[in-house]
Amino acid sequence: MSEERAHPPTVRWPIPYAVPTPVDAPAGFTLARVDVPDVLDEDTSRWLPALVSDDRLHPDEATLVEALSPARRATFVAGRLAMRFALQSALQGAPPVVPPESAGPILRTMRGGPALPPTVAGSVSHKRDAALALIVARESYPPGTEVAVGVDLEHRPTRHDLTRPSIAHRILTAHELDALSALAHDPLAQRDRVILSFAIKEAVYKAIDPTVQRYVRFTEVALHFTNEGTVAVTLLLPELASGALTVHAHYTLDARWIIATAIAQRA
Repeated sequence: MSEERAHPPTVRWPIPYAVPTPVDAPAGFTLARVDVPDVLDEDTSRWLPALVSDDRLHPDEATLVEALSPARRATFVAGRLAMRFALQSALQGAPPVVPPESAGPILRTMRGGPALPPTVAGSVSHKRDAALALIVARESYPPGTEVAVGVDLEHRPTRHDLTRPSIAHRILTAHELDALSALAHDPLAQRDRVILSFAIKEAVYKAIDPTVQRYVRFTEVALHFTNEGTVAVTLLLPELASGALTVHAHYTLDARWIIATAIAQRA
């Protein structure tokens, strides 16, 4: 048996690409996505060194990958590739918002988020087949403002998904459930609103985590949908004084994906 037949060629990782930001999102948003290859050898030695040698992945990031369970490795890599692309895109601004040391490793904070240069805030979302990264330049906000962001990527439901139990009662507040009843005539639209609410709340959790640093229940964040692409967020966390933390959330929909972003600001 030839060497080529014994060891199939390594699958090439797709190139990251920019994703349009929500229409009403604040200035300074940069979104990037990377698709996960359909077929990927479970043996990381077949593809991980190539990403390092091409400078697409830092050696320290590769070390993190090898410490993960096999099921998480591909999505983690996709997230880091997307994050680095978003950082490089932000670097192209004038003046640069990311210092040269951004070429260093994107490791993890104590809370599990990406450890980024202090001039930016960022977040990443992983799905089985893709990862999405969000970078926001801190200079886009008034001096002294603490800024954190969150992003979530979800598949839009299909009619096949209607055969599965809904998570509505697990994630929605009583008011949100009442609003959902208005869509009872269209079960798919109703399920779409549930998954959209899930995505927005996930993005909000990531944005407020640096402040609250605890698990936040779904019912501790209330959503009120206003215009298309915009949603009002109310935090129902007892430890936060009224107005201590301001959160804005936005979303975009296409035929396949839901993209939700959130930004938390504290003066």
